Amino acid sequence: MTYYLLIAGTLLAAFLLQFVFSMYQMRSFNAFYTKLRKMGRVAIGKSKGIIYAGCIAMFAVDENGIIITGSCMEGVTFLAKFKEFDQFNGRFVGSLTKEDCAGIGVPKQRAVVNASSNYNTAMSGGEIVEKPGLLTRIANVVYGKGNTKKTCS
Repeated sequence: MTYYLLIAGTLLAAFLLQFVFSMYQMRSFNAFYTKLRKMGRVAIGKSKGIIYAGCIAMFAVDENGIIITGSCMEGVTFLAKFKEFDQFNGRFVGSLTKEDCAGIGVPKQRAVVNASSNYNTAMSGGEIVEKPGLLTRIANVVYGKGNTKKTCS
């Protein structure tokens, strides 16, 4: 019985720590987003990582889509913070490609290209669709949801 309580207590402590650390990162995100939003529109792109570091890139853009300034957060742990990212200042956000991102890490490349894609989708009036997370994809496989294959009868 005491082992079950120990395991439950450990899981509860891990959950609470995860919550606190997530709040810490969200505070950093909100501070940078607010700062960029005061300058104009904000294009946001992200690259999720399971084994490698993830990245979120945000660009403040003017009414013509020209990048005023940017910031990015890249890392694996809660210690990752947003940093200024001015490599693309003065460029049109909708035309950024993987080739433009030579010399930066793969997660940051993916986040920048995703921000460009999200900007183009939003400006054309489309809806930005999030890719389901790992647990959602596993649950869909287990429960048979999202299977779009049709058979002819």
